[in-house]
Amino acid sequence: MIGVSTRIPVKKCWVKHDSYGLGMVLGSMEGVDGISLKVKWNDREVTDNIVALSAVTSGFKVGMEVKHTPISATETSLGEGVILKTRTVAGFAQVLVDFNSRAISRWLPYETLSWIKGVKHRFITGDRGKQGAEEKFRLKILAHALEIWNENTGALSRMDIDPLPHQIHLVHHILASGHLNWLIADDVGLGKTIETGMLLKALEQRGQAKRVLLITPAGLTNQWKEELHHKFALSEFRVYGENFFIDEDREWKMYDHVIGSIDKLKDEGHLEKLLRADTWDLVIFDEAHRLSRRQYGMRFDSSQRFDLANRLRQRTKAMVLLSATPHQGKQDKFQSLLMLLNPDRSSDIETIGLNPEVLSEMMIRNNKSDVTDAEGNFIFKGKTSTALTVESNDQMRVFDESLQAYLRQGYSAAESLGQTGNAIGFVMTVYRKLAASSAKAIHTALHRRKQRLIDEFNEENNNPLLEVTDERYWGEFEERLESSNREFFDGEMDLLDELIQESESVLGNDLKIKKFNEVVIPKILGSNPKEKVLIFTEYRSTQEYLKQALEEKYGDDCTGLINGSMRHQDRKTAIQHFEEGGQFLISTEAGGEGINLQRKCHIMVNYDLPWNPMRLVQRIGRLYRYGQQKRVVVFNLHSPDSADEQIMELMYERIGQVVEDLAQVSGEYNERLGEDILGEIADLADIESILQQATTEGIKRTTERIEEALNKAKGAASKQRELFEYAAAFDPNEQKKELNITSDHAMSFVEGMFELFGVEIIEKTHKDQVWHIRLPENIKLDLGVGKTRFEVTFDRFISINRENTEMMDLDNFIFKYLLFKAKDFDFDGLTAVIKSDQFTGDAIICSYLQWQNELGIRQRQELYAWQSGGEDEVIECFNELDEWLKEKAVPGSVDIVRDQNKIAYESVENVANKQLSLKSNKWLFPEGVHPVSAAWVDK
Repeated sequence: MIGVSTRIPVKKCWVKHDSYGLGMVLGSMEGVDGISLKVKWNDREVTDNIVALSAVTSGFKVGMEVKHTPISATETSLGEGVILKTRTVAGFAQVLVDFNSRAISRWLPYETLSWIKGVKHRFITGDRGKQGAEEKFRLKILAHALEIWNENTGALSRMDIDPLPHQIHLVHHILASGHLNWLIADDVGLGKTIETGMLLKALEQRGQAKRVLLITPAGLTNQWKEELHHKFALSEFRVYGENFFIDEDREWKMYDHVIGSIDKLKDEGHLEKLLRADTWDLVIFDEAHRLSRRQYGMRFDSSQRFDLANRLRQRTKAMVLLSATPHQGKQDKFQSLLMLLNPDRSSDIETIGLNPEVLSEMMIRNNKSDVTDAEGNFIFKGKTSTALTVESNDQMRVFDESLQAYLRQGYSAAESLGQTGNAIGFVMTVYRKLAASSAKAIHTALHRRKQRLIDEFNEENNNPLLEVTDERYWGEFEERLESSNREFFDGEMDLLDELIQESESVLGNDLKIKKFNEVVIPKILGSNPKEKVLIFTEYRSTQEYLKQALEEKYGDDCTGLINGSMRHQDRKTAIQHFEEGGQFLISTEAGGEGINLQRKCHIMVNYDLPWNPMRLVQRIGRLYRYGQQKRVVVFNLHSPDSADEQIMELMYERIGQVVEDLAQVSGEYNERLGEDILGEIADLADIESILQQATTEGIKRTTERIEEALNKAKGAASKQRELFEYAAAFDPNEQKKELNITSDHAMSFVEGMFELFGVEIIEKTHKDQVWHIRLPENIKLDLGVGKTRFEVTFDRFISINRENTEMMDLDNFIFKYLLFKAKDFDFDGLTAVIKSDQFTGDAIICSYLQWQNELGIRQRQELYAWQSGGEDEVIECFNELDEWLKEKAVPGSVDIVRDQNKIAYESVENVANKQLSLKSNKWLFPEGVHPVSAAWVDK
């Protein structure tokens, strides 16, 4: 029975002797026959307190609470735990310890463990704690509450904004569900990047996101990298094909956080390399509606993008899809996205129309009409759109008539050639769009067409648009299209000469640019000469035209550009110049996604209107998004006297009428709801293909087809909204049964810990938001820093704008140190007596409820608080504790009765286990209840 160990047990280690029974080690010493132990025996009749080390073995019993002390000073303690089992291996006594805070169980030498009195033992025996225990009780709970709130929401992580309730809820809901396979379908402008960053920070704290692959549209890879770095301190991400390359499979081991372009990774050469990487913990697809798969009868037609996602699904534990427009009126495509997330639930997804409630387990969606700030105020200030008509003159009318004649002949030639004439028809469509954009754009295109016919080419170039995979750049590619060097129809050259001459006349007296530069812009600047204006156009030639006009009037350095030819850094520089010193930013569709300018700008001018109405919604989304503090004002220029623009005006007018009709609530138009519906109608209405046929079909037939398309979209939107009602969404009641932690709690915790640990707050400036502190020497040494003076703040905006001011969040090294100290067993505060009139019960007990997945890995934990008011009377006290935690604790005095303590504790345990069972599901299995601290209340 006697062990062979020569290790010296730590103090308070329980040992067993063949003759003396059980005892607790008080210390050790060198004896005549080697190491001797001084032991306090349970049997008080034993007087021999000194025994040889070789005469004892483990005396620990199952259920005892212990603290681990490693043999080597360079090792880190595993903390406190509970003994689950005991065993002897090759003569060495070992115990299996469950270390709850680390969610691990380990077999350890018994000599490294000391017995401790945990919360339950102390509460039942009436241990009131040492002097000051009431404040340590408060700070200990705060430390756990701050950490668990961040683990469940990511809301206290390093970021440059305060997250909104719907964003906090979204992350909390996903993590509380027990799985990560979700479609995040928040409306445009609600912060899917922020939600993703918060989710990754929460998973990082949980240790569940060690390998992450984020796949985005080509133009957004670097932007994602920058935002994750600057907003969330997620700085490990590298862009595949830009920041690193893979030559051999083993090189993947160096890259655990990867961002990749969807169109690069879908190519077979890159995909083959990607599939040789180790399995991912999480794969995220941004703009997931681009993963198209359509069903034709019993057959599926998949795009390369979908195939990429489908193959990666087999190489990842979980997948998250991001898309504001996941349905797009195509039920089969929507179901395919859901099957990517949940391949094992195909039967439920195929019949989603019959059981739409399953959507609540796969998709979460928030609308602009619903989201509020922390005070319950709607965060979107509304939007005003104004259509500005450009009058026509004789030159414009003559040119439009000639252009229409040219287009009709071109379309006729295309039709006569069958499939080989598609390229001609495409060129005609591009010219129509260029003409609607600006006189300069169509004039330039006609000149290029004429030069193409004059120059001698030995071979015809293929349509370069076939190589364009990012839809945002189509317009810019369209205007640079290299068409055939042969006439589309007999007499084309003569018609081109006539058109070019007429377009020069239009340019000489361009009423649209005059209205823009002499009426619209001066009107905008009338009330504020420094007002910033975002201007959109589809084409680069129009962009340059506007830039020249603005700079001639307002100065050389007033205007910046965003277009598809620019590198990420150049785009970033242009945005920075606009926000800091510039006044105008002109963007092509390349800026319709990805650039966010809501903080410095609220006015937009659309110099041309896109044929695809969803593009207009995306443009407006650059300003009409979270963080916009003003009402967004949009000016749309158009010339209704031209044939195409008459149809465009009709289209947008009808879309507006449909939106207003659908957004009627109790007989009144709901503006916020209208914005949601506008995005849905624009997404569902396939107008662009109708407009392509407008020249050959005539205005009447085009009007009928637009009406048909909008009626179809209206019906689809209604059905879609009915379906999406079953998606999970912001529910303010979901987190009521939980401590809701804010920056006020963080500030109170830090201030309390500073006072306790002797950190001096020298002064508070900037309305008490910036603290100038001095660390004592012992903390300076613990932290390993070379200075003692720091500036800290709890305000994210201040930390961004003051270079040397530390943000006190859960990524801050001082904050982490304080959390570690407060949670440590030796900090005390496990039990206390507090004085407060906020609680109705006689005692408060705080515990973790914990769940694990089917592999036995902890998946979820929540911090619960109950108050006990007597026999079997237990109620939750989240709201009361929320408020009490913000102020310094006051000591109390009560009479403590052991039997009552036992009854109260067991009653709380019963309630806790019921709650643990209630929140268990097919992904979450109950792990247990772990007490944090308890206190008696002096009311």
